[in-house]
Amino acid sequence: MAAVALVGAVVSCSSDSPATATAAVAAGSCVEVTDNTADAMKATVGDCSSATSSYRIVKVGADCAADNAVFTGTVGDAKSALCLAPNFAQGACYAEAGRRPAEAVACTAPEVSFKVIQRIDGETDEMLCGTDASLYRTVPDPKTTFCMAKP
Repeated sequence: MAAVALVGAVVSCSSDSPATATAAVAAGSCVEVTDNTADAMKATVGDCSSATSSYRIVKVGADCAADNAVFTGTVGDAKSALCLAPNFAQGACYAEAGRRPAEAVACTAPEVSFKVIQRIDGETDEMLCGTDASLYRTVPDPKTTFCMAKP
């Protein structure tokens, strides 16, 4: 299995409504990245249990670890620099974007890079991924294993 260098360590998640988007830009909050264009990134704070909140904020600031996605753009109405870790939904497909957050796309889209075939909460062990997984990603806190494959 090959590890995907998407994003890394995670902190626990909070459940803030979009109405508190600006105030909730803090480590542990989850975000839905609605535009990952390099010069115009946009996101909203969302519920960590929502399939559309694909990332958790690891750190507020632009000094990110190599395995974190880097977000520099607008969250709500405020400019923010964030280090993000995955909160991918099982069954969802994503288009790789380098160090920027991966974009959620239709599994039939030509730009799709990987599909999350299994999400294992409470474990950080890539060996739990079946033989149909060709990629994996683990995050330590909260413990999560993402088993992925090419669609």
